[in-house]
Amino acid sequence: MAPFNKCKVVLVLEFNWILYYVGHVVDTCKVTIRQHPFKEVDYSVSTVNITCSFSASGCPGSPQMLWFRYRDSTHEALCTPECIEKFKVIGSLSNNNSLLQINKLSVNDSAIYICGIAFSDSDTHTSKQTGGGTMLVKRG
Repeated sequence: MAPFNKCKVVLVLEFNWILYYVGHVVDTCKVTIRQHPFKEVDYSVSTVNITCSFSASGCPGSPQMLWFRYRDSTHEALCTPECIEKFKVIGSLSNNNSLLQINKLSVNDSAIYICGIAFSDSDTHTSKQTGGGTMLVKRG
């Protein structure tokens, strides 16, 4: 009877290992992000919205929206997840889109704005993606 119990334990361990491995392989979360590449506004504009839309398939949990700004070879986290100062996220992640609203817009806000989506419940590298960025130019 002892060999049977030993085989049973080995089989249970093998099944658990297979289920663990398959569980990670089945995590097929894939996020794709779309942003308009360029937005130019006139000097009189004081508020602007930058759009970001995404699609997600096979992703567990809820997404988190992130926004970054790149200018002068440096980057700045704007909303990760809380926004700073004059930036506000508008929209619903359940609708797979979001807007970054920039208030009190100045020429110094001309930069590349990049949105990101992260599904932190997923381990796949495709579950955390950034868009190609929107180059915002405010004419002075």
